[in-house]
Amino acid sequence: MGAVSSFLKPLKENIKYRLRWRYLWKDWFLGRHACLGYDVLKHFENLPTEVNFQKGRADLLVRYLEEKKLLPKAGELAKFMARKDVLPLIKQLEYFDCLPKHPPKFILMDSFSELTDQLFEHKFEGWQFACGFSDINHSEDFGFIYNAWGLLSIIDIQKSYEDLFKLIEIRWGKVPIYFLHFPIALEKRDIFRERYFAIMSTIDSLSANYSHIHSIKIDESRVISPSNVSDALKDFPYHYDYQTYAEFARLMDLNQFALNRI
Repeated sequence: MGAVSSFLKPLKENIKYRLRWRYLWKDWFLGRHACLGYDVLKHFENLPTEVNFQKGRADLLVRYLEEKKLLPKAGELAKFMARKDVLPLIKQLEYFDCLPKHPPKFILMDSFSELTDQLFEHKFEGWQFACGFSDINHSEDFGFIYNAWGLLSIIDIQKSYEDLFKLIEIRWGKVPIYFLHFPIALEKRDIFRERYFAIMSTIDSLSANYSHIHSIKIDESRVISPSNVSDALKDFPYHYDYQTYAEFARLMDLNQFALNRI
């Protein structure tokens, strides 16, 4: 039974992504977000179908759109993953070239990937993927096969967003883009605080020049940790209380899409 299941899984994935995504006829929206986006979306009802690429770092998506051969091969990464739940997020990106042909109703992004995800490249085949450094077991075998290029350089952040938004506009026109900034009120590490301000400055600048780009951030003096988390997540600076997500939802003006906040 297991062998049959293993045989059918690639077929099911091809039907889901290469056919159902590409020829999706109903309303949909494009996601490029992590937990902040997921928790904010819980405050809306009647959402269109979502197609989300959580590990699509901006510069990586640009390269995928320009060179399909760079799309990842998640099956080759399974033995190296410290976090098995991240592997399906990389697997999704194998089908990034199968996006629906008609424009999404809107695009929802948050800043987590450019904030924390690191770039890796297959040394011999050239394909690339991004994830957290600790998501991978950095064994000798992994180091032999993959280059680790680290975080997106701060000096490249602006160009990466500009290039990505330009390619999106070429493909679908001026689709509304809602960009949620992860609060850093709970973040003590200078490297990520610096990255936060670089990302925020770039998106603020772009939103001032392009009316379809919306930079969404909240008053961080009111951000607190959630009370109902496991001990393992108590010190994680990117999970927040209910009111934080509710405030993000309030600031997202989705009335034009006939969506209701819960």
